[in-house]
Amino acid sequence: MTVSLIVVFVVLALLLVVGIVVARKFVISTDDSDGPIGTLIAPCVLSIYLIALAMGLVIGWENNRGAEDGSVAEAGHATALYWNTTALPAEEGARVRADVRDYARAIIREDWPAMVERRELDQDASAALDDLRISVARIASDDPAAAVESMHARQNVTDLVQSRVRRADSTGDHIPRFVTLATAVSGLAVVVLPFGMQVRGSRTRVFWAMVNLVFVAAMLVVLLFMDNPYSGVLATEPEAFQDALQDFDRIDATIAGG
Repeated sequence: MTVSLIVVFVVLALLLVVGIVVARKFVISTDDSDGPIGTLIAPCVLSIYLIALAMGLVIGWENNRGAEDGSVAEAGHATALYWNTTALPAEEGARVRADVRDYARAIIREDWPAMVERRELDQDASAALDDLRISVARIASDDPAAAVESMHARQNVTDLVQSRVRRADSTGDHIPRFVTLATAVSGLAVVVLPFGMQVRGSRTRVFWAMVNLVFVAAMLVVLLFMDNPYSGVLATEPEAFQDALQDFDRIDATIAGG
């Protein structure tokens, strides 16, 4: 997040500085403003900016929503495994349930900060998943009924492993750099052009040039803060796993009541 803030401020400062320099040294005459620059170049630049911005927003949205859906699915697999342990022998079921809880807690406490700050998963959470896999692998399957339950538990663990792999991939999702660059460069031109068209002679032009600057800057901020699915304006939070831990409590209460 700190790096993103630095990038945001650098981009905004660049827009302001370049806008001022261009407005002072390359003032566009009235004839040019009413001619090719105002009728052809400016609309083309604006179109490029809007297209690049739209692409970035759509990609960022899809990355964030994909991360959210993946987290919900992964938490669902953990809950399914927790329920599945109710059909196991008491000692083995309790051991697996404890490991499922440990893994869910590790996702919240270890994985999430690592995904936000370093765009990677934490090794402690990976170790917790390994412990869970070992516990499930040790489930006895001496009779047909136990073999079926063991098979279900193994399938649930396989689903958890695959979900973790997908989550690891999603931590690297980002808006393509060329899209961000195209948005920044074209946005810079969109900001600069009004200041170069002799805006000092009209309060109305100055006002709308400033509105244009604020709008472009705000959209760039939004775009930059959508770059990481696990931080920013649409950040995916570990709520699904927090809800799963509450579900575990309800399942334990059901087991105790039964």
